[in-house]
Amino acid sequence: MRLSRALLLPLSYSAKKYTSYKGISGEFVRFRLLETSRTAAFPHRPRSGTMIKPYERNSSPERKEFHKVADSMQIPVVEFNLELILQYANPAAVVLLKLDESKFALGMHVDNLVVPEQHALVHDGLNFLQGAAEPTSLSLRVVRGDGVSIPCQCFADRITNGSKVIGYIVYVVDLSRRESSEEKILSRKETLEFMVEYSSFSGIIIVDDAYKLEYVNDKLCDIIGRRRSEILGHDFREFLHADSLDIVSERYNKRRQSEEVPSAYEIKVVRKDEEVRNIRMNVGAIQGGDGRVRTVAQLLDITDEKEGARALEESEYRYRNLVENMDSGLSVDNFEGRMTLVNDALCRMLGYDSPDELIGQKITTVLHGWTQNHVNEKVRDRQAGKIEQYEAQLIHKSGGMVPAMVTASPLLDHNDEYIGSMAVFTNISELKKTEAEVHFLLDLLLHDIGNQLQLILAGGDFLERNAPPDQIVRSKRYIMDGALRCMELIQKVRRAEESKSEPLSPNLLSLVARAESELLFKQRGVRVDLSGLGDNITVYADQALSQLIWNLLENAVIHNPKADSEKMVAISGSITGNTFTLSVSDNGPGIPDGKKSELFNPTRRYGGVGLHLVRRLAEKYGGTPTVRDRVEGHPEEGLRIDVQFELVR
Repeated sequence: MRLSRALLLPLSYSAKKYTSYKGISGEFVRFRLLETSRTAAFPHRPRSGTMIKPYERNSSPERKEFHKVADSMQIPVVEFNLELILQYANPAAVVLLKLDESKFALGMHVDNLVVPEQHALVHDGLNFLQGAAEPTSLSLRVVRGDGVSIPCQCFADRITNGSKVIGYIVYVVDLSRRESSEEKILSRKETLEFMVEYSSFSGIIIVDDAYKLEYVNDKLCDIIGRRRSEILGHDFREFLHADSLDIVSERYNKRRQSEEVPSAYEIKVVRKDEEVRNIRMNVGAIQGGDGRVRTVAQLLDITDEKEGARALEESEYRYRNLVENMDSGLSVDNFEGRMTLVNDALCRMLGYDSPDELIGQKITTVLHGWTQNHVNEKVRDRQAGKIEQYEAQLIHKSGGMVPAMVTASPLLDHNDEYIGSMAVFTNISELKKTEAEVHFLLDLLLHDIGNQLQLILAGGDFLERNAPPDQIVRSKRYIMDGALRCMELIQKVRRAEESKSEPLSPNLLSLVARAESELLFKQRGVRVDLSGLGDNITVYADQALSQLIWNLLENAVIHNPKADSEKMVAISGSITGNTFTLSVSDNGPGIPDGKKSELFNPTRRYGGVGLHLVRRLAEKYGGTPTVRDRVEGHPEEGLRIDVQFELVR
C-alpha cells in the first residue's frame, strides 16, 4: 500500500483536521484526521471521551513522528519488525485486536494475530514485500486478544531506511461488523474505493460516453507515465499506440451499443517518454444513475512478462535448435534412470525412427551390459556432482553394438537440486575401426618385417672375411631378398592408406586382370586361366584395383605347396543385376569351413598385409570378400575368393 495519497474515509464525518508527515516514499503526505459526529465508520474506534493509548516499542525518532499521525487515524495500523514481532499498534488497532499490554511487552508474533491456517500466507506475503515485490493486500481472519477471529482486509507495505527494509506496516479494515445497513454500504464503498485507489497491480479507468477519461487510479498514472491532470478529461485514444487505435475504438463503440465483444485483450499504450508498453485489458460497460453508459477497464502492464516470455521462447528455441542439430546423441534421464528427452541424433545412431520410442524407457535399454546397480551407482555419482567420460557399447535397435564415448553430467533445477542426469553420446565406430586397423597394421608390420629382418640378419652372419664366394653370393641374396620384401610390405601399406581417399571411377577390369596375370607368370612362372572372364568388363574401382588382383593371384600361388608346373590359378566372373562378381580360384590345399570366415578377419594375421589390402579395397568397391571351396564341399580341391563390384552400364 502506498503512502502517497490520503486515506479514503467516509464523508459523513465532520470537524476535519489535517496534518502532514514525510512518508516512506519521501513525499510529504497530508492525512485527514477526522472526528466522528455521531457514529463511527469503524466499530472499533474508541467512543468520545475514551482514552486508549497506543502500544509502541523500540521505535526510531522518524517512526515516532509517524506514530503521532497514526495515533489519530480511525483505521487500525500495526507495525512489525523483520522477525515479525509487533512493534506498534495505534489506538484503533488496540481496540480492534483487544491487545493485552503485558503480552505486547513480551513480544507478540504475527502468528498470534492470525488463524493458523493462514500463517504461511502471511509469511509469504511479507517475504515477497521484503524481496522488493509490490505492496500487497490480503483477506485474513485476525485473532483478537479474547480468542475470537474476525474477517479483515489487510493492506501491507514495507518500512525502509534508505534502501534497507527494516519492517512492515499493515493497515487493517474490519469486515465483521456494521452498525447499520447504511454503514455496511458506506464501509463496502469505502473499502472498494480504498482497494481501487491503492491497487498496486492494475490500472483502473472509467471512460464516459464521449471518449473522455473520468477516473484513473494511481497505478494507471504509473503505467501511462503521466500525472492525473494530464490524463483526466482527455480522450483515451491519445494514449494508445497506432497499432491498437482501431481495435480499441471499434470495441468501445460496439460495447456502448450493447454488441457482443471480447472483454479481455491485449493492447499497446505510449508513455509520456514515448516508451511503448504492452497492456492486458479487461473491459466492461455500466450504466449510471444518470442513464449514461460508461466504460470501466482494468489495465495490467505485461511488458516485462512478454519480454520475459519472448526471452524464454528465444532461449528455448536456441536450446532446442542446439539439441536437435547436434551430431552427437543426447539423452536426459530422471531420478529413476528413465529417459525423458532424446534427440534425433541418438535415434539415428541407434536405428530408431522417433524419440517417442525411447522416451520413458530405462537407460539400460540402450546401454549394453548395464544393470540397475550400475545405474544406481551412476546416480550417486551425479548427485555428488561428478562429471565423467567413459566408453560404452550402445545397443542398436537391430541388436548390434555401437561403440560410443559417453560424457555424463548432473542435471540440476533452479534451486540447484539434483533432478537427473544428461549424457552426450559420440559414435566412435570409425575411431574404433581405425584404431583396430592401426594396431593390426602395426602387428602385421612388426611380424612380417620382423621375419624379413631375421632373413637379413641370417644373411649377414655368412659375410665373413674368409667366406667362400658362393657363401657370399648366398648371403647377399638373403639380404637383398629381405630388404626388397620389407620395401614391398611398406609400399603395400602406403597404397592401402592412399586408397581410402581416392574416388571410384570406371575401370576396365579385364584389361587389369590380364596385365597382372602376365606379371605373375614373369615372377612366379605360373599361368593364369582367364577363359572365364569376359572382355570389356568395366566396373567402378580406383588405381589400386591392380593391387587387389595381384594380391589375390600372389596369395593363390605362394600358399600352394605344389610344384610351379602343377599350380593352377583361374580368374572368372559372373553378372547379377548391376553387380559383377570377380572369382580367383586355385588348386592349393584349401581352407576348412571353420576357418574360412577368419581369412579376412582384421584381428587375425592370415595372409599378412596383402590380404589386409584385399579386404580394405573390396569393402570400398562393394562388400567384404567371400571365401569358398573351388569345388563345393571339397576344401582339399582348392580355394575360391569372390569380390563384388558395381558394373558400369
